[in-house]
Amino acid sequence: MESGYVLFRRRRDHVLVKKLRDRLRGRVRKKAGRDAEPTASVIDSQAVKADAVIGADSRGFGGGKLINGRKRHVVVDTLGLLLRVMVTSADIGDRAAANAA
Repeated sequence: MESGYVLFRRRRDHVLVKKLRDRLRGRVRKKAGRDAEPTASVIDSQAVKADAVIGADSRGFGGGKLINGRKRHVVVDTLGLLLRVMVTSADIGDRAAANAA
């Protein structure tokens, strides 16, 4: 018998999770009277300190909050529904992360 994580990983690797998320978001948007595909989005980020075991190559110094670590970038549509998540070093700004997405 396979564990829940093994099943999740197999589906994640086959892009099923992304397809399911996109379909659900489309249904919620239509129910709210919007187009299924968003035309605008909002990006925000949060810098978090990285532990010493995190490699220096994946960390950076975020000057705004004086944090040496990583940054989580979240992109949502105007209803607050998730579009994309990225993890970068803390020295990457929202604009650069959005261009990389």
